[in-house]
Amino acid sequence: MKKQSATIPPSIRAQLGEVLLQTSDDVLDTINNALKEYNISESKFSLLLLLYNTSTNQPLQPSEIANKLGIRRASVTKQLIWLEEHQLITRTICLEDQRMVNVTITEKGYHLLDLALPHYWKACANLTSKLTDEETVCLLHLLIKIGL
Repeated sequence: MKKQSATIPPSIRAQLGEVLLQTSDDVLDTINNALKEYNISESKFSLLLLLYNTSTNQPLQPSEIANKLGIRRASVTKQLIWLEEHQLITRTICLEDQRMVNVTITEKGYHLLDLALPHYWKACANLTSKLTDEETVCLLHLLIKIGL
């Protein structure tokens, strides 16, 4: 195989996959930049947002958070430690089963979301600013269809 041809995507699907990979890095950079003034990363922000959208009567456990966010349990643990150190969440031992830990968002966590969400949503909306409304809807449907 020629060296030059190995670097050229062999199909339009491979090219699209490569563009999606590159785009995902750019998206994370954009969102992290929007959240920088709040000293929180996109991954920690997503965890806080998950807790925000969860019923206060139903605290989540770290394994549930990992499943819902599609990340490893070890990554969730590191994020929870950081969020707890910054008083954005609390972790409490379950009274019924002391092996289980319940995670809830604190008032400080709610406050951070209230401040940061407008900037987050604006950054999300700006990601598709070069598209028409019709193209945006089409892209949304296609990404949902392929599970992204």
